[in-house]
Amino acid sequence: MATNHTDALLIARRYATAIFAEALEAGKEDTIVAELTALAAAVRENTPLRVALNSPLVSRDTKADILTTLAGTGDAVALRALGVLAEGGRAQLLPEVADILQRQLTAHRGELVAVVTSARPLSDAIQKQLSEALARATGKTVAIKLVQDEAVLGGLSVQLGSLKLDATLAGALNTMRTQMLASAITH
Repeated sequence: MATNHTDALLIARRYATAIFAEALEAGKEDTIVAELTALAAAVRENTPLRVALNSPLVSRDTKADILTTLAGTGDAVALRALGVLAEGGRAQLLPEVADILQRQLTAHRGELVAVVTSARPLSDAIQKQLSEALARATGKTVAIKLVQDEAVLGGLSVQLGSLKLDATLAGALNTMRTQMLASAITH
C-alpha cells in the first residue's frame, strides 16, 4: 500500500511525538535526538541503505536489525524507537522522524531556528554575531541552520519562521530586473 507524502509526514509526526515524549520522560532528549539524527543522516547519504529501508522485499525484522546494528551501542530508548519504526513498517520514515524530533527539541528549549543561506561557508565568528543579533531582535535563543547555495552569489538570506530577509546579490539583481521590466512596460 503506497503512502503519499502528506500521509507519510503525519505518520512520521506521530512516531516523533511518541519518541520525544519517551525521551523527555527518560531525561535523555538531547542524546536520543542526536543519535536518531546521526542515523537519519547516514540513511540520507547511503543510497543502498535507503533503498533497503524502502523495499517491501526486505522484511521488517531485517530492517530493524539493520537500524539497530547501525546505531550500535546507542541509548536503549533510541534503539527501541528504531525497532518500533521498523517493525511498524515505517523504517523509511527515519529521516522525517529525525527532522521532526530536531524541531521538537528546539521548541522544547524555547529556541528558534534561523535558516541562513549563503554562497560560501560562514565563519564561526559571523555565525555567532548573526545568532546574537537575531536573539536580540526576537528575545529568544536562535539556532543557526546553514545552507550553502552558490546561486545566491553573495550576501545572506535569513528565514526565521515566516519572516524572510533576502540580502543576497541574486535577490538584489532579481529585484533590479523586475523594476527595469516594470519600467519598460509602463513607458
